[in-house]
This record gives sequence, structure tokens and C-alpha cells, in this order.
Amino acid sequence: MNMPLGTARPPDPATAAGPRAGTDHVVGTAGGADDGCDSGTDGRVDGTAREPSGFLHNGGTAHDNDRAVGSAEWDLLTDDVRWTAETYLLLGCDPRHGPLSLDRLPDRLPEADRPVLRRMMTDALVHGRPAAGTLRISRPGGRHDDVECAGEPVLGADGTVTALRMLLRKA
Repeated sequence: MNMPLGTARPPDPATAAGPRAGTDHVVGTAGGADDGCDSGTDGRVDGTAREPSGFLHNGGTAHDNDRAVGSAEWDLLTDDVRWTAETYLLLGCDPRHGPLSLDRLPDRLPEADRPVLRRMMTDALVHGRPAAGTLRISRPGGRHDDVECAGEPVLGADGTVTALRMLLRKA
């Protein structure tokens, strides 16, 4: 995969001065029975933003710009989850329902692709290593879109994983 991990960091919510124009961070506590995926909203974002990875994108939907980059962060200590609007588009979820928790993320993949996600999560959350792969995201009507994912663990002072940061883009 071509997404560099060393510089691929979504904004740190603890130090960010708030959402940047065009990135529309949506924060929520993960979980809930209605994950809001594939509801048909377009989640359009206006403006231009540069993601930390260096990929330039011009708002819009993932279908408007095939190189749109989404970022997500799951805080393992507080259960807070932060997704950019592009992440909702790439994963086919409705922002009004909030982001998915890590345990709900496999629901977006066909059963055959879930071992790839499990390997990535194990590498990042158990072994504390960066992880990358291409996942097929299930869409209505039985079709799938390939999404490249690059994630890295955030380590606490004691070396344990406290959060997971991930960048996503249409493959």
C-alpha cells in the first residue's frame, strides 16, 4: 500500500484547536444498535483540506474525488471515536448516527475479508505495530468498494496502546 505511515497522523483531539475547515470531525461515543450505514445520505463536505498524510483533497463525496482521504481515531481509554466526514463516506455510514466502535467495524466487511481486519487490529492493538491493508467495504445490492487502510497505535507513557489512528482512502 502506498499510504506512508510515518507522517500519517490524524489530528490529535487533545491538542487540536477544533475542526479545520473542510474536515468536519464528528465525535461520539462508539456503539449503539443503529450504526447508520448505507442510509443514502451523501455527507457532502465543502472546502479544501490537507490531511496529515500529505494527500490533498477537495471536499465532496468519495465518489466525487477518488483520492479523498478519511481519518479516524478510536480512544481505548475513553471510548471516544473521531471520524472525518470522508471516513463516513468511505465506510458507507451516516454521520448523524456517529462513528462505529472498533468492535462494529467488521460489520462493514464481507465475512471473507474479516481475517485481514483482525490481523491489522492484532498488529496495532496487541503488538503495537503499524498496520496496513486493503479491505472490501460492503455496499447495498451486494457490491463492494476497495478501501486502503493504514493504522498506527498511539502508545501511552507506559508503552501500552491507548488509541488507534487510521487513514482510509478509496483504492
